[in-house]
Amino acid sequence: MKNIIRNIVLLVTLLFAVSIQAQDTSSNNKALTKKEIRAQKRAERLKAKEEKRKQAEAYEQILHAQAVTGIDSMAFVLEANQVYDRYGNIENVNGNINFVSVNGDRAVFQLGFDGVVGLNGVGGITMEGKISDYEVKEEKNGRRTVTFNVMGPVMLARMQFSIDGSGNYANVKVNAQTENIELSFRGVVKPSQVSTVYEGMKLF
Repeated sequence: MKNIIRNIVLLVTLLFAVSIQAQDTSSNNKALTKKEIRAQKRAERLKAKEEKRKQAEAYEQILHAQAVTGIDSMAFVLEANQVYDRYGNIENVNGNINFVSVNGDRAVFQLGFDGVVGLNGVGGITMEGKISDYEVKEEKNGRRTVTFNVMGPVMLARMQFSIDGSGNYANVKVNAQTENIELSFRGVVKPSQVSTVYEGMKLF
């Protein structure tokens, strides 16, 4: 009997405490003015926005680190979403068929356009060559430049990459020394193992 009475007393005490807490919470909410409520909501929005910004920065750092690893190990691909010439003419392109890839001492340059057959089967041209004079320079602001020469059966070119200080966006300038043609790509640098480009037919 004593245990039953003790349990009843404990239960009543607990219910009373919960009731008091609920009343205090309700009182606190009622005590807030409309201005204070707006300020509270604004602070919550700012906090959420700051958290998203931090997450985006962390993701950009991961992408940048992956790109740098690919560059340092000579195993990367620049998947282009824009191509432009020396006169500033810009064309948006498909990154799956427009790229420059580096794999060891070999480089592949491919230009393609959707809906066109072309020499390589993807609306453009695909050329391959051997890399020489590969050089990587790290700038103070986190940017990196990569330069090298490529020589193949139908390709003699100088390539210069410039990767942004954060994220994995980069430019590559291709100077074809045989034809005096200058073409540039802008896109994302990815390690070779995660790239999804489609390589068309080579001329030789």
